Amino acid sequence: MRAFKIFPKVSVSAASLSKGALKRLSWFDYYYCHNKNISLTCRHFGISRDTFYLWKRRFSAHNLKSLEDNTGTRKPHHLREMATDPSILKKIYDLRLTDLSKSKYEIHEDLRREGFSVAHNVIQKVINRHLELKNLSKQISKQRRNHSIERVRADRALKDKSLGSLIQIDTKHLPILGPKFYIFVAVDCKSRLGFIEAYTTISSKSAADFISKVVNYFPFPVEAINTDNGSEYLLNFHKLIADRGIPHYFSYPNTPKMNARVERLIQTLIYEFLNLQDDLLPQIDYLRVKCREFNSWYNNRYHQSLGYRTPSEYVKNYLQL
Repeated sequence: MRAFKIFPKVSVSAASLSKGALKRLSWFDYYYCHNKNISLTCRHFGISRDTFYLWKRRFSAHNLKSLEDNTGTRKPHHLREMATDPSILKKIYDLRLTDLSKSKYEIHEDLRREGFSVAHNVIQKVINRHLELKNLSKQISKQRRNHSIERVRADRALKDKSLGSLIQIDTKHLPILGPKFYIFVAVDCKSRLGFIEAYTTISSKSAADFISKVVNYFPFPVEAINTDNGSEYLLNFHKLIADRGIPHYFSYPNTPKMNARVERLIQTLIYEFLNLQDDLLPQIDYLRVKCREFNSWYNNRYHQSLGYRTPSEYVKNYLQL
């Protein structure tokens, strides 16, 4: 209970005011305690003079309930009614009632063929105003996905802990002259050492083959892996790294920033390498040659985040410490 100086505690308690009404009562308590100084009261409580005058007109010291915000009084006394002919509204009602799957566009076409011109929003209003006209079967409840694999999130500290403490992996769809190919991309968060490989499918079998190549390519042990929630990172992929004792972390759905470093590598792959290749051929062996070229180029280019050292130099220096 607030401490009021003007209004007795007994009368305030008896009124059983809401939290909002008690707040407004404190305005008038302060107002009367300071010689009815409206400007001072408004500054003290951070309210406008219009707001204060509005409640001052409503307030009655003999009826503290007058400070309650009765939302029922806000309803207009005169509501607009639909100007459409009632017979047309009845036709809309009947057409929808006979087939709840019929959309407002289909009803509009039915009425047009009968010679009636009705706007789509009028038809929708009729549907919205009658519960029996709503197709409740179309309302799909959102259910939690039953994941057989627990979605564990990686600690942020793993990114810069040590070499191999967290490897981020993602996939890039690459269409070339019609055929579809998929580039699997991996990057070590600490050293920015990257590795890519091309595949014709985006299956968990391809992902498992890719992670085997990543483990053999990196000159340090892979301690943890972070991927998105794609199906290619389940089944064979997850089983393989689980057998190797490597923790598998997942990003939140639709949150690419949790895999920001591999996303950045993908941007480099596209804009600084693939877009400059005018002779790309839709052949998997040819693409894998290009992937090896990129791996060599990327891991021997300067990185601002590494103090303008290359990932290869960073790894070599780190392993010599």
